[in-house]
Amino acid sequence: MTGTAGTHHATPAHARPGGHTPPDDPAAADPVPSTGPIPVEQAPLDPRAIARASLDAARNASLWWTSAGIVVAVVVALTVGTRQGAFVLAGVALVGALVRAVLPSPGPVALSFRSKPIDVVVLVVLGLGIAVLAQVLPA
Repeated sequence: MTGTAGTHHATPAHARPGGHTPPDDPAAADPVPSTGPIPVEQAPLDPRAIARASLDAARNASLWWTSAGIVVAVVVALTVGTRQGAFVLAGVALVGALVRAVLPSPGPVALSFRSKPIDVVVLVVLGLGIAVLAQVLPA
C-alpha cells in the first residue's frame, strides 16, 4: 500500500473528460470540415446580422419602392376608385414577381422570403388574384 487509496489527481479546469486537453491556440484546434461554398438559402442565420440588416432597412431601395407602390395603390383607391386601386396593387405584385424572377439571388430584400420560384409563384398568384377580384368588384 502506498497510502494513496481513495484519492485522485486534480485536473485543470479546462480539461475535458477522457484526458483530452484542448490546445491553448484556437487555430490549432481541429478545423471544421468544409463542403465548399454554401448557397445563400442554406447559410445559417446569424441574429446579429439580421439585427444589423433591420437597422439598415431605411437605406434599402426595394423596401422604398414596394412601400411607394402600396401607397400609390391606396391613393388611387381613395381618389379614383376601389377597382382602379386594386388594379394598381395587382400591378405592384406582378412587377414584384417580375423583378424577383429577373434579378439574381438573394434578390431585393422586400421581395425575398423563400426560394426564388416560390416567391415568384406567390407574387403572381397574389397579383392575378387581386386583379380577378377587382374585375368582379361591383361598380
